[in-house]
Amino acid sequence: MKIYNITDTDRFFRVLSDCRGDVEIIGKDGSAIPFNRDDNARIIEEMSSDITIHEMELHFSDPKDCIKMIVYLGNFKAA
Repeated sequence: MKIYNITDTDRFFRVLSDCRGDVEIIGKDGSAIPFNRDDNARIIEEMSSDITIHEMELHFSDPKDCIKMIVYLGNFKAA
């Protein structure tokens, strides 16, 4: 899944942290970098709230986590 223009990085990383399965961030070179929930607080502290994530590719091991991200991105209510 590719995502674009994330401006609320705090909420975005909270959604990623709530994922049950493994989440990988795909680098520009195609390498898979595991999202480490333990490092989440450190990542958020290093990023200021005015940062925008312009583009990011994510892979989810649990399809329900992908749905959770789609709900977040679309700001829909899950059924």
